[in-house]
Amino acid sequence: MPGDDVAIIKRVYAAFAARDRAALEALSADDAVVHNSVTGSAQGQDRYEGRGALAKFLADVDLAWTRLELRPQTFHSTRPGSVLVAGTVLVERGGHAQELSAAWSWKVLEGKVTYVRVLPTAEAYRMLAATSG
Repeated sequence: MPGDDVAIIKRVYAAFAARDRAALEALSADDAVVHNSVTGSAQGQDRYEGRGALAKFLADVDLAWTRLELRPQTFHSTRPGSVLVAGTVLVERGGHAQELSAAWSWKVLEGKVTYVRVLPTAEAYRMLAATSG
């Protein structure tokens, strides 16, 4: 049911905020896939796979950014297994902090996250470029 899928995704955001890698793994399917081109471009990996995909992504977030807070605001599930989330991300790197628009596309199957794509914004890439090297 869409409401159940939204509840699962809200639990993922709570685990991410708590930096709870074990909870992220418990919420992930064995074949989960995470796509994040912004953090990936900073760490040389934009695709993470397997049950530990969200936890590995979180580890790379902590390496790439001084601070990163996900701030989901709206959750939309128009069909079972699919959740779109819009909000903002507070990022800090190289002494520069900025709140950026963000969106995420999630897939859920049998109560587990199977896929997430962080939908990048041009402003995220500009900040990354401005604070690199």
